[in-house]
Amino acid sequence: MIEFERVTGLAADGYWIESRPGGAPSWADNTRAARLAHQRGAVFMGWAAHGDECLGFPRESNEQVRSRLLRTLAKRAEEFPRATHIGLFAAGETVELLS
Repeated sequence: MIEFERVTGLAADGYWIESRPGGAPSWADNTRAARLAHQRGAVFMGWAAHGDECLGFPRESNEQVRSRLLRTLAKRAEEFPRATHIGLFAAGETVELLS
């Protein structure tokens, strides 16, 4: 979450985190927490996933999981148009910022 904090300027206690195996691409639809955050005026919304053997998508390559995240990022940006959307994909020792 260090990269998200760096990009947004938010402190560790300035945002909510919701996660499960597979990261943001594992939800086919947006979640109640995401809808609540948007309704309450969230300025930034982050969507993340990691490669290197994601347990939510155990047989998929890093590129396949990254592609899932890009599709999720685009879908959530349409659903929550008032927020700035940030995608974070981690693999190895790096975190890639997606937009």
